[in-house]
Amino acid sequence: MGVMDFLSKRMPGLSVDEALLALSKGAILVDVRTPAEYEARHAPGARPVDPKDLKENPLDAIHGDDPLAERDAAIILMCDNGLRSSIAAAQLREQGLLAESVAGGLFAWMREGNPAIPGKYRRR
Repeated sequence: MGVMDFLSKRMPGLSVDEALLALSKGAILVDVRTPAEYEARHAPGARPVDPKDLKENPLDAIHGDDPLAERDAAIILMCDNGLRSSIAAAQLREQGLLAESVAGGLFAWMREGNPAIPGKYRRR
C-alpha cells in the first residue's frame, strides 16, 4: 500500500463512485488547486476556484454571473489528494452549503480509470 492509498482511505469525503453518482444527479465539480496544477490536468468539467474566494462568497466564486446556474446544487470539491478539498468542503458546510470532497482527490479519480485533461484555468 502506497502513501496515497493510505491517505485516501483515511480522508473524509466521497468515493470516486459516489462523486460520479452525485455529478450525474446535477452536483457541480469544483477544483481548488493552483492554476498550474489545474492546467496540467484536471477532471473534465471541473470549475477552477481559488479556495480563498470560497471563503468570501462561495456561490459567486463557483457560478460567477451565470444566470442559469443551479445555485442550490450540491458541490463536489477536488484537489490532488483530498486534503485541500476536504478543508474547503468543511468550510462550505459551515456556511450552510451542501458540499463534500472526493476522498483521494484527482489521484484517486485517475486511479479509478477516469480521465484527466490539460486545459486553461478559466474563471467564471
